[in-house]
Amino acid sequence: MKKRKKSAAKSGISGMLWHFSGSVVQILSQFIVIGILSRLLTPEEFGVVGVIFVLVNFTSLFTNMGIATAIIQLKTISSKHLSLGYSMSLIIGILVGLLFYFIAPSVASFFNLNNADNAIRFFAIFFPLRSFNSVTSAILARDLRFSLIVKCGAMSYIFGIGLTSIVLAYLDFGYWALIIGQFSGVLVTVGLMMYYSPPTFSFRFEKKITSELLLFGSGHTLGHIFNYFGDNADKIIVGKSLGVVSMGIYTKAFQLFGIPTRFFGGIYDNVFFPILAKNQDKKEKLSSFYLLSTSFCFGVLFPLATILFVNAELIVKIMLGDQWGMVTFPFQILIFGMAYRFGTRINKSYLKSLGIIYKGAYYQFVFAVLMFTFCLIGGYFFELPGIASGVFIATFLNYLQMSYRLYNELNFAKMYFLQLHLKTLILYVPFFIATMILYKLGIKDAWIHLCLSIFIYLPLFVVFITSKKNIVFNDVNAPMLTQIFNSLPPGAQNNFKKISFLKNYFVKS
Repeated sequence: MKKRKKSAAKSGISGMLWHFSGSVVQILSQFIVIGILSRLLTPEEFGVVGVIFVLVNFTSLFTNMGIATAIIQLKTISSKHLSLGYSMSLIIGILVGLLFYFIAPSVASFFNLNNADNAIRFFAIFFPLRSFNSVTSAILARDLRFSLIVKCGAMSYIFGIGLTSIVLAYLDFGYWALIIGQFSGVLVTVGLMMYYSPPTFSFRFEKKITSELLLFGSGHTLGHIFNYFGDNADKIIVGKSLGVVSMGIYTKAFQLFGIPTRFFGGIYDNVFFPILAKNQDKKEKLSSFYLLSTSFCFGVLFPLATILFVNAELIVKIMLGDQWGMVTFPFQILIFGMAYRFGTRINKSYLKSLGIIYKGAYYQFVFAVLMFTFCLIGGYFFELPGIASGVFIATFLNYLQMSYRLYNELNFAKMYFLQLHLKTLILYVPFFIATMILYKLGIKDAWIHLCLSIFIYLPLFVVFITSKKNIVFNDVNAPMLTQIFNSLPPGAQNNFKKISFLKNYFVKS
């Protein structure tokens, strides 16, 4: 007797739970690794690697020309698609790696990096490995085998990047500890992925299949190129104009800011994008899930951002140590835009799932222009805090323009969409303002702000989220919430049923 195929909803919930648990493990690991490395290495050493990664991440965009995304997006694929996908990705990765090797001195000169040629050249070997591995990861995602992706990611970070970097930093390898740690992480990922999904190769390039992979992939890559400049305009400006020490400080602020965004964004990109792609013709369902996603984004991330903002000084001191005090203010500015950044991730996933690739690339181009414009202006007048402010403004404007584009595609409930944003600002912005007023009055003690968070702010947030007209749990989202909660494993359902305001979302048997 054949096993019943899981529904998209149940596959999504299963994948989300796996990503949630795996991401929690990885985030806890990151906190430990970041905390140890920040005490073993200097801002300058982090800055050197941060500058190198600006170029590495850009070059990585070309390592498979979006072939991996095409494998997920195409409605039907054959074994020939997979074999050619592996072969094409590997060839492109080798070519990109060779090019990267030879332009290393020019890169070092542009960013004023002294004696860093060999460090930059070392990354040339990353590209074939990353390119090859992206296809395997795409196959696992298409097959909704999320548990394997999560396991590989966690093992790679803990035993590859984390352990290797810490040991080498302790042995005084300097920034090479970070570089070799990254390489170890890639090796662990490739080895595990190959074990779970052995690759196949074909060098008989059939025109139809090759064009299918590259046509979607090229549009995807074009969008990612513009998105790269949008995401990295701040780092390019810091690395070029403010130097490696400022780069080290800024990358740490951005790393702390990026952890919660990557946590939720990774779930959305890796779990829900494959499912959205399979339901790209069901506009009504996509519209309902989009509103729920946006409600969750602002209903959960804004209060989280509030707590992080209020306790930024304590977080930086505990996480990084005393030498990183200058991270606090840029981190606070960046954290205010966390919900808009994750909202943009949601929008991008929808654009990809709907196949709006080239128009999506145009919106990414606009984002890149916004980032360079506002970061240049902010950096010129206020250095790091100004650049962080430029990132916030550009992210906010980009979120608005992409949301408008999706409204034209999905025709979701416009008034509800506007109301949830307005309600979020009314509920949570006063906490940000109150913190700044306390700072101005000289009340800056980190432990006082922690007590305010625990005994005043958090209880108020619980009241907000359990109220009848809250941002997430309301009548508009009720049908989708009911479907999601009833797709949970039985044990999880029993636990959630014990929470009074969630009872109505379960179908009575």
